[in-house]
Amino acid sequence: MKKICHNKFAVAAGVAMVVIFIINLVISQDCNRLMVMLTGGGKLVDFMGATPDAVYKSEQIFRLITYGYLHPAIWHLIANVCALWFVGAYMQKVIGTFRLVLVYHLGLITACAIFLLIFLDGLMYGASPAIYCCLGMMATWLLRDRSLLETYRNLQGSRYLLCYLVLANFLGLATFVVHLLGFCVGLLLGFGVRPREQTMNRGDL
Repeated sequence: MKKICHNKFAVAAGVAMVVIFIINLVISQDCNRLMVMLTGGGKLVDFMGATPDAVYKSEQIFRLITYGYLHPAIWHLIANVCALWFVGAYMQKVIGTFRLVLVYHLGLITACAIFLLIFLDGLMYGASPAIYCCLGMMATWLLRDRSLLETYRNLQGSRYLLCYLVLANFLGLATFVVHLLGFCVGLLLGFGVRPREQTMNRGDL
């Protein structure tokens, strides 16, 4: 229970992702549900996924957020929920829940908005751009304070996050680009949003 209290956003977002995954399977009765679960697709992709036409031509701006909670494939869901759990626990501790929510969604929105301008036939769903944004912030903090390396090594799930950071980029060019965009957004945000421990050490609070 204590871990859940210290990781409120990751729990809330993870529950939302799981519920949406289940709803997508239930309402996709016209599709092969096993294939949907294993490879993606389903009815909710048409309503929650982000495409250039939907976002820019139809002005359905809400899709820049909803796409990040949609994971039609079970492996995609598990990978992102686990990554969010591990990175969310640390981020909530050092920047607080409110700023974590802002940073997370800023990464989600910005990465997708730029991606859809590059890939004009693109389709976006999944939380990875926002997770990469958080990892990008952590990278900036590390560049500014090398002593954080030991802290990162001791984080719960540090090995998983390292594998996620590297291996998730071998799923295709589009995936690599959107991950890079999210990471770059985080790199920039890391200069403006500092972890509490650093600001306290410098006497800013």
